[in-house]
Amino acid sequence: MAIIFPDSATLNKALIAVLTAAPSPLKAHEIDKAVIQLLNLTEEVAGAIRDGNRTEIQYRLAWCRTKAKKANLIERLPQGSWLIKK
Repeated sequence: MAIIFPDSATLNKALIAVLTAAPSPLKAHEIDKAVIQLLNLTEEVAGAIRDGNRTEIQYRLAWCRTKAKKANLIERLPQGSWLIKK
């Protein structure tokens, strides 16, 4: 049986919610963990490997961050942390 992943709209909404609620900028792995918790993803979904040691969720959230940055919704700081634009 195929694993069903959240769609990009769901991941985008969760990304923005996580960064909005964060009291300080978050690293990518912190965002990934918080989105997984927020969406209550199963271990099967959260741990599914895409390539090498990167999970499918990590890959999809990286694209969400890239698109949100291009849309000027979030900002990447020099030390690799992310925050919501206000």
